[in-house]
Amino acid sequence: MSGILGIGGLLSRYLLREIIKGILLAALIVGALVVLVDYVELSRRMDAEPNVTALQVLRLTLLKMPTMLEQTLPFMVLFGVMWVMFRLNRRSELVAMRVASMSAWQFAAPALLIAFSLGIIGTAALNPLATAMKTQFETERMALLEGESTALGGGQAKWFREAVDDGWVVIRAQSAIAQSATLYDVTFHYYNHTESGAPVITHRIDAKSAQLQTGSWQLDSARDIAFEGKITLYENLTIPTKIAPAALVENAGNATSLSVYALPGFIQQSREAGVAPERFLLQLYLLLCLPLILATMALIGAAFSFKLVRLGGTLRLVLLTGAAGFAFYFAIDFMQTLGTTKVLPPLVATLSIPVIVFLAGIARITILEDG
Repeated sequence: MSGILGIGGLLSRYLLREIIKGILLAALIVGALVVLVDYVELSRRMDAEPNVTALQVLRLTLLKMPTMLEQTLPFMVLFGVMWVMFRLNRRSELVAMRVASMSAWQFAAPALLIAFSLGIIGTAALNPLATAMKTQFETERMALLEGESTALGGGQAKWFREAVDDGWVVIRAQSAIAQSATLYDVTFHYYNHTESGAPVITHRIDAKSAQLQTGSWQLDSARDIAFEGKITLYENLTIPTKIAPAALVENAGNATSLSVYALPGFIQQSREAGVAPERFLLQLYLLLCLPLILATMALIGAAFSFKLVRLGGTLRLVLLTGAAGFAFYFAIDFMQTLGTTKVLPPLVATLSIPVIVFLAGIARITILEDG
């Protein structure tokens, strides 16, 4: 009995090592492809900037890499587990493990353990790193493009409107970095009402950038142009505001630009500012659910790969497994859309698909094990 247990422990450690190597191989391949594609795309965009060097483009690519790794992490787990299971299958190692009294649950357990651990690391460490480096990426890219439109919203200007004591102010920004609450190439148009009630512009303020802080805008290289044409220059200028950072993110960016540690604060700010917090709640729940999502991806990769391949059919199983993984990912994205539009509560929209698919994967392994 002790001999069987010893063999089982040895085989489990062997599976752990193989799955780790498989996921690392998938990460290496995906990472290399991401770097290559992003480098080519950034090089193409910056062809018009003669002062931008190849090393600067490479630096931007590397700054963006953690974000891309975070987005592709589920597929790294899926393809890494698939590759290991199919390789063990084709070399008849799964058959030998079966002979050694290993169950399907013992095959799946190492993959689930590694995936769940990666999910915790992804939420607690990779996500904050990715958001911080994405902010740095956007800042450096805008500096290199020297005023070319780089707005987060596909090149569209960002607009805000705020009531002030004697009228209102309309804010237009050519581009924005939501993570740092900063607007670029920004103009503040100040209006008030005449005696007849018609709106009239009193003055405007142009600035190179405006960073939103608690209760104020901090403007850099500002120019105040009065209605009669008088111009006043400021190296730095502070403008009071009641706009909440959550409102800026809602308009100028998206919830994915915030780290898991910043999201709770933005959810509270959203509620206080009267901004719908669903987008922030969905992103927070999605990040907290990442260990379950990765474990489900590992379960998909393992459950579809247990079938012994003797007389062909490998390609069909690979395609079926990949299709199941992509369908799972896009189902999560679809449910997130339903949560954003308030069709479903955020928690239900986030958890429903991972829980259902995870239980389905357990059911499949149970059928394979017990018939």
